[in-house]
Amino acid sequence: MTENSKYYEGDPKMILTENGSDIPFKGGQPTMDRGLENAVMISFFTRPGWWGNKLMRKPEQKIGSNVEEQAQKPINLDAINDMRSAMDRAVEWMTNTRVASEIENRVSNPRNNNLRAVSLIKPPDRDVQLILLNKYGDNWINQKIDPAYLRL
Repeated sequence: MTENSKYYEGDPKMILTENGSDIPFKGGQPTMDRGLENAVMISFFTRPGWWGNKLMRKPEQKIGSNVEEQAQKPINLDAINDMRSAMDRAVEWMTNTRVASEIENRVSNPRNNNLRAVSLIKPPDRDVQLILLNKYGDNWINQKIDPAYLRL
């Protein structure tokens, strides 16, 4: 395996930004995700009514969460607890299917109008992966009103 080949194996890597998400590029090619970041992003930000769930025969194969909905709420103690619970439910499948041996979701309010969510995921026999989500007040609210996918 060459040094650069690690950038081209896996799925295109998605990075959550304050205005939606982005796919980084290196040398004209998308950087690939060989870890759990995409699985976590899809688990957190796919809505429960996603059409692909109709193709799944077993209930445990269906995906969808209300993490994004929880992030739209005004930030208070209830919203922080609801967000952590939504995150826990969204990635519960990872421990059920042994993709991860441990998952810890943390949600805090470090500054006014800022919600910080951290997901620490321990795959079996590997190091813990950290996935960080930040809500910067109006940016997520504006994303809900004028989603990036409608601006393409």
